[in-house]
Amino acid sequence: MPSAASNSPDTSYSPHLASSSIKAEEHNDRSSSTPTVSSSKQVAGASAGPDKEKPRLTEQEKKSNHIASEQKRRAAIRDGFDRLTELVPGLEGQGRSESIVLRKTVDFIELQIRERQELVAEIERRGGRVDETFRP
Repeated sequence: MPSAASNSPDTSYSPHLASSSIKAEEHNDRSSSTPTVSSSKQVAGASAGPDKEKPRLTEQEKKSNHIASEQKRRAAIRDGFDRLTELVPGLEGQGRSESIVLRKTVDFIELQIRERQELVAEIERRGGRVDETFRP
């Protein structure tokens, strides 16, 4: 599945960049995605007060944030599979094997597409006209 966060810039870790002596200010590189006070003021267009940076996150805070993000991601996936089991006939009340849910969902969608094609053909056979937006 595509990730919803695919629009975000690449934040992959590189040991070469981490160990280099290039100044972080030159590349606006931070160990946290939290914007600094100065950068948020620049974005907002305000320039009142001295430019102070927020303190960087501790390793424990980073770990806690990562764990919370991962739990949220997994919960969203679980909710999606639960929703599919409610929508796809034949999946209600079963245990949730993700591979079975996905396979039966694909089968159900393919069936729906075939039925739609048959309905469009029947309408046209009877002399009716079907708008292109309703064609599969």
